[in-house]
Amino acid sequence: MSSGMGAGMRAGRIALLVFRYLLAVFFLSAAINKWQQNYLFSDKLLRIFTERLAEIDPESVGALFLEQIGIPYWQPLAWYVCWGETLIAIGLLLGLLTRVSSVAAMLMMLSFAVGGYYDASLIVLTLLFLPFALIRTGLWFGLDRRFNQRYPSVWFG
Repeated sequence: MSSGMGAGMRAGRIALLVFRYLLAVFFLSAAINKWQQNYLFSDKLLRIFTERLAEIDPESVGALFLEQIGIPYWQPLAWYVCWGETLIAIGLLLGLLTRVSSVAAMLMMLSFAVGGYYDASLIVLTLLFLPFALIRTGLWFGLDRRFNQRYPSVWFG
């Protein structure tokens, strides 16, 4: 951060970075949970999808998703969720592909909502990643700064 930056701007940047790390820890804890429950090599997600399908309105978009995509393709989805949460957490923690990680987090939250887990808090959680998709916090603090200096692009930021 430059020495000419005002105290208010510096505090704002620090607050935004702290917030980015808190969201990273959220995703990291979710990923650790998936790894501990052996999502990749068990039928855990299939059981979750089957239980959820019995709980929701059979005419809902979530039920349609679970019947047509979730249950038939539970194993690739388990890999998507486990690895997705892991890579998002790493990206946000290291400030590597920060904007990409933020957009991926938003898409994952939306996919959970479509998948029958709609809850109003998912809208808020999805929107919490928007500042990190729009503001290049990876250039303030993270590996994006180093990569962007070497390979300038919208990917690193």
